[in-house]
Amino acid sequence: MRLKNVPLKSKLVIFIVVGVFLILAVSTAVIIGTVTSQEEKLAYEKSIEMAGNYANQFDAQMKANQAVARTLALTMAEYRASDREEAMDILEKILEKNPHLIGVYLGYEPNAFDGRDRDYINVSGHDATGRFVPYCNKIEGPVAVEPLVHYDSSDYYQLPKTTGRDILTEPYFYEGIFMVSYDSPIFKDGEFAGIAGVDVPLEYVDEVASNIRTFDTGYAFMVSNTGVFLSHPTQKDWIGKKSLSDFDVEEIKNAATDIRQGVGGHIEVKDPTTGKTVIMFYEPVETGDFAFVLVVPKEEMLAGVTDLRDRLLIISAVSILFMAALAYMIARSITRPIDDIVDDFKSIAQEAVKGKLDVRANTDVEIDFREIPSGLNEILRAVIVPIRETIRVTDALAKGELKERVNVDVQGEFRELGDTLDKFSETLNRIIDDSNAVLTAFQNNDFKREILVHGHGDFKLLTDGIEETRRALDLVTTQRREAEKALLDYAMELERSNKLKEEMEQVINNSPVIAFLWKYEPGWPAEFVSENIARLGYEVKDFTSKKVFYEDIVHPEDLEKMHEELARNVESGCEVYTSEYRIFTRSGEIRWVDERTFIQRDEKDEIHLQGIILDITEHKKAEEALLQMEEIHKKEIHHRIKNNLQVISTLLYLESGNFSDTKVMEAFKESQHRVKSMALVHEKLYQSEDMVSVDFADYIQDLSSYLFQSYSVGSGKVSLRLDVDKIFLGMDTAVPLGIIINELVSNALKHAFSKGEDGEICIRLHRNRRGSLSKRENYKNAEDQVAKCEKIDCTGINSSIRGKNKIEDRLTLIVRDDGKGFPKYLDFRNTDSLGLQLVTALVDQINGSIELDTSRGTEFKIIFQELKYKPGV
Repeated sequence: MRLKNVPLKSKLVIFIVVGVFLILAVSTAVIIGTVTSQEEKLAYEKSIEMAGNYANQFDAQMKANQAVARTLALTMAEYRASDREEAMDILEKILEKNPHLIGVYLGYEPNAFDGRDRDYINVSGHDATGRFVPYCNKIEGPVAVEPLVHYDSSDYYQLPKTTGRDILTEPYFYEGIFMVSYDSPIFKDGEFAGIAGVDVPLEYVDEVASNIRTFDTGYAFMVSNTGVFLSHPTQKDWIGKKSLSDFDVEEIKNAATDIRQGVGGHIEVKDPTTGKTVIMFYEPVETGDFAFVLVVPKEEMLAGVTDLRDRLLIISAVSILFMAALAYMIARSITRPIDDIVDDFKSIAQEAVKGKLDVRANTDVEIDFREIPSGLNEILRAVIVPIRETIRVTDALAKGELKERVNVDVQGEFRELGDTLDKFSETLNRIIDDSNAVLTAFQNNDFKREILVHGHGDFKLLTDGIEETRRALDLVTTQRREAEKALLDYAMELERSNKLKEEMEQVINNSPVIAFLWKYEPGWPAEFVSENIARLGYEVKDFTSKKVFYEDIVHPEDLEKMHEELARNVESGCEVYTSEYRIFTRSGEIRWVDERTFIQRDEKDEIHLQGIILDITEHKKAEEALLQMEEIHKKEIHHRIKNNLQVISTLLYLESGNFSDTKVMEAFKESQHRVKSMALVHEKLYQSEDMVSVDFADYIQDLSSYLFQSYSVGSGKVSLRLDVDKIFLGMDTAVPLGIIINELVSNALKHAFSKGEDGEICIRLHRNRRGSLSKRENYKNAEDQVAKCEKIDCTGINSSIRGKNKIEDRLTLIVRDDGKGFPKYLDFRNTDSLGLQLVTALVDQINGSIELDTSRGTEFKIIFQELKYKPGV
């Protein structure tokens, strides 16, 4: 068909529609290209920012966990109490206040904590070496304490030791739990003493990461520095077992390389789990060498861009239809050629194809056609103005100028487009201003400033992430302040302890007991004497200046006896003994004193004597008066002694409440039990008919019941079995024997059984008739007992034995438990324990022998005899 044969109306319609289509097509292409490019860029930036925010959130959590380990290490570096139980209590409190931790532990070098490792072999929180390596954990559910393992070879101990720096271990499985460990070295006086660490389970990482959703089906997961999966919302069997490098996809392998180098980025790849094309954004988590990975389906991420493009295409299509209708109306009314207008249209179309949308139609035409170019120009202006304004505002937003707004007055969907851009700018500006205020507060260490403007949709992820970071930092700051307060409280407690020490020294100086420390040399020169020596008229400098020797103040008639007694006890290895003798005051007055001498030996085996003397002159006078009292008063005496001892026991109990140190309180409690055992003897004597002997079977029953109640056993899992003959003992034998039973049963209740463990304590007492032994054994035992008494005259009983010329019936006492056994490295005859010192001393006092059997639990066997003393004349 030839063009000249086409009707003018048709040609006008065709030309106008085609021209407008070309103009709108170019305009729409430019707008779509610009806007969709900006929208796509914003979508990528938003996803990258989202991944970075989550990575920073996890980084804050990791730093908080690392701060716990570092704070614990610094606390223990300044810890001077050397109390292992208190240190384990600190671990349990840290574990209680940090529920997201699975374990808290300390690991010390040999004897680096308090130098007493050998005393704690296989005790809770210690291994066979006795090293202080408590591991407080919730692996089984309830809090448990067990010793660390593999510390001689594992990185968690060896790396802080060799590098002297904090370390974070690679993720690993322990007891079925996937975890990492934060460890910090402990230095004391510049030397490595051990480590402090926490175990963080990675289950919560999987829970948190798996619950993250972006767009419609997007998800997130975390990997380690080597690409190993730490979480995944669907593929749980990959966790801890599969790595990004295992996928035969080049893009994923490249991403794994970036993660290993601590570099963030994104890749476009087909998701191995869903088969969709996704954009995988990955950002490093600085603390822990982890990486956070955000997986977003590409079509969902660019859905906004597609929607905007479709809307612009609809606008262009509507405009084309509108112009086609307008052309049809014009063509109906035009009957003459419009060559000039057509040429003008061609020129405009050519310029529009080149992207020059500011070209306008010539309106200098016939009046009937003048509206045509004017209308065309109006359409061009209506399209070009909102396009240019949208491009201007979009460019400003891309440059960070968030206060820029649409300034032109447009109508319809162009107005809606401008309002949408303004609303987006305003919302983003408010969120950023509020976030900057919070971050500024962070720089000033103020973590109380909360997020006030909470976004919606994807902006909510940004504001919530900042708020979560603020809360985590606020928690860490609060914990640090609490730790500082705890250290200050400890310093104040130490100051109170020093004050108490000074008060105790003042009590000694104000007491009637005078303390001496002198050398085992001729004349007994004094190295120290308490200030209350003034009670005897002397001054401290009289002795310390060697002007007066201790031998100078001893009565000459008692001096030889004292020399012999001291030499005998030193040679026999005796550590403590008592004696009574007379001394001179400065004024020449003779006074009786009771001395308790402690024989001490240092590393060089040099001997030092420490003694306390008490003026007993009035007591001696009272003794002489008491010897003349009638027998009828004995009952009242025992009754009053029993009452006084009970008062002393009560005072010890009340005084123990003034102390918080467990060792001091335990010492008071043990003294209370010893007083109670003596009071019970006097009570039984008071109840006896002859006022001479004690029903010892009944006494053992009452004493053991009292001890079981005192140590809160009662009807517990530790039971008591008694096998005691009907035996009556005099007070001189009953009192030391009662204290021996008190010490052995108390030790069994305190140390033989672990908490919640079943067990049994057995006490046996039988009389061995001489007929059950051979004459040779009787004679040998008698010789051994006499020889022992002659060698160590700590009790003054050797003369009685030599005077009797016979050995009484012997008795056997057995105290046995089926607990964990007496420590093999301890010698019960030579220990710092006052209780065992009392046992060995009192066994000698009752002329007995003691044996220890640890083949089945712990069994002490004591063979002794009741001596019938004659009153002195």
